[in-house]
Amino acid sequence: MDFIRISDVKIKVTLSPEDLDRYVAEGERDRPAGSHGTLRAILREIRRETGFDATGERVLMQMFPGADGGCELFVTRLGKLPEKDAPKPAALPAAALPLRSAVFAFDRLPPLLAVCRHLDHIGYPHLSAVYYGDDGLWYLVLQERIPRDRPSPLSFAEEFGRRRRAGATLAYIKEHGACVSGSDAVSTLAPLA
Repeated sequence: MDFIRISDVKIKVTLSPEDLDRYVAEGERDRPAGSHGTLRAILREIRRETGFDATGERVLMQMFPGADGGCELFVTRLGKLPEKDAPKPAALPAAALPLRSAVFAFDRLPPLLAVCRHLDHIGYPHLSAVYYGDDGLWYLVLQERIPRDRPSPLSFAEEFGRRRRAGATLAYIKEHGACVSGSDAVSTLAPLA
């Protein structure tokens, strides 16, 4: 094993195939640590031979295989490990999910009113509108934020009506529908259910 000190925080170690075999065997004896046992054995030898001590520090190890079966290992100390009792940095707040339109079509008015009553009961906070289309259907236009790991909070409305593609349906009802209640349809129509 050969050592070249590059700086106070970086050292280059050249390992022969025999060195690698020896350290792998030594690391195998430290079974719970697995491959970390091999790296610890190498770090102990580096400290013993050169005084380069990475104990209690974060370490970057870069390994480049050699043509003879050995390798070159670059070890860089990155700084002290955080103390266990040290306060963790505050996490950045997650960005709010964007609002998107959701449109439901109903054959009859009572199911639409039932959906409005439920939304009003749970405190639906976004804009809502109701249209009556030339095709004889009632359209409830809502806004929703869909969490990435859960279904839409408005999925219950599909038990009463059919979810429609928002873009195409909004274009249709603006052209071929009459607005019955705009911007606050949920709270306006909920008492009628």
